[in-house]
Amino acid sequence: MDQNRLQLAAEKFEITQVSNTLLSCRDSGDWATLVSCFHPDARVTTSWFDGTAEEFAKASQNMMAGHHEKDTQRHMINNPRVSINGHRAVNEYYLTLYQGRTMDGYEFDLTTWSVTLDLYERRNGEWRICKRSNIYEKDRMDPHVPGSVPQSYYDGLDLSSYPQAIRFHCYRNERSSGHKPKNLILKGSPEETAARKYAAEWLAGGR
Repeated sequence: MDQNRLQLAAEKFEITQVSNTLLSCRDSGDWATLVSCFHPDARVTTSWFDGTAEEFAKASQNMMAGHHEKDTQRHMINNPRVSINGHRAVNEYYLTLYQGRTMDGYEFDLTTWSVTLDLYERRNGEWRICKRSNIYEKDRMDPHVPGSVPQSYYDGLDLSSYPQAIRFHCYRNERSSGHKPKNLILKGSPEETAARKYAAEWLAGGR
């Protein structure tokens, strides 16, 4: 294997490790390391947040502090695809979020499927994220123990203000943390087209 291929493989590994570390720290509450995965001027857009990386870490910390003691959370990365052009790169990967939430005295298991676009830049020899966006696909909400939640509970939910594809995800955010949907990017939407166009143009050296 020639030196160029080795270098490319090493850089792709470094990039995927940064994304992995970010999400691991998000679940464990290691906020200082999470922030270190970003450049100081980085921006983050999720289903409930749009702002700087430092603001995202602080808001996430506040959110976790309000969770029930039984609540759980795991972000799982699959099929990362890294594209590199000089000192810029894009890491696109599938992201599955598993959460256990206690709401209204009932225990639920929630799953959200999305795609993440992590836009990277190499500065001073290190790859860090400068823009992160999530494209949401679908979700579901199930009782942690089958049959433990009465049908009347579901019948009483008003989910009409949320996008159909991720209505349970948005309901959970607002019900347990007070966060309403903000600048959502949904699969197949004009916002997804714009986000992918931005990423492609940015990778090519524009923006």
